[in-house]
Amino acid sequence: MRVGLQAALNDVNLDASQPNSQRQLAISISALAESVGRSAPLNLCLILDHSGSMHGRSLETVKQAALQIVDRLSPGDRLSIVVFDHQAKVLVHNQVIENPASVKVEINRLKASGGTAIDEGMRLGIEELAKSKKDTISQAFLLTDGENEHGDNDRCLKFAQLAAGYNLTLNTLGFGNNWNQDILEKIADAGGGSLSYIQQPEEAVNEFSRLFSRIQSVGLTNAHLLLSLSPGVRLAELKPIAQVVPDTIELPLIQETIRSQFD
Repeated sequence: MRVGLQAALNDVNLDASQPNSQRQLAISISALAESVGRSAPLNLCLILDHSGSMHGRSLETVKQAALQIVDRLSPGDRLSIVVFDHQAKVLVHNQVIENPASVKVEINRLKASGGTAIDEGMRLGIEELAKSKKDTISQAFLLTDGENEHGDNDRCLKFAQLAAGYNLTLNTLGFGNNWNQDILEKIADAGGGSLSYIQQPEEAVNEFSRLFSRIQSVGLTNAHLLLSLSPGVRLAELKPIAQVVPDTIELPLIQETIRSQFD
């Protein structure tokens, strides 16, 4: 994977008679794919709501989507599955899937029951992802159809921020009509991921497939751009964003103070 870098000023001319002058600088960074394909394996965690409201066609369709994910894993990719109702448990521990049939059996055994505790599902999902985050593309798909009635939304946001600090990406999927858009959007923003809407059960398979295709195309992780300003140049404002069609997200900004060797 190579990096493409383009920079452009809105006006390249400076008026020497003016003591100060302001210009807009746009810097575009892109990942350029190479023929060798993806160099890092996936480390994927599915965090799935199986509360009572998921009964019937909803849960069956989500199970189909998870089964397709198992079939699409490449050699060396890792998968874990966490499920939650009013409690959470690890259905499939983080592992390279060498026996897909056994994983599918666990998925097919899943039944709908209980309430909803999103934060507990997130906690276990992050723990599973963290086991194999080194040299992998680590992402989670968190799917729920309801409110966090047995959990704590502030705790969810803290887990999302913790995940982002460990370079783990959290994508959220709201299923049906009763989920809390505000909290899922905040989780996705804090976790560096995206929010998806799934209105009808049959859309789940396509949405899982879209997200999976997207993370398969990731070529760079934990990339940073360091801006060093020349003497006399001051940064008035910085708006860092990233776009992965059709999503646009804000990028984190870290300001560093460079000290003189004589300090």
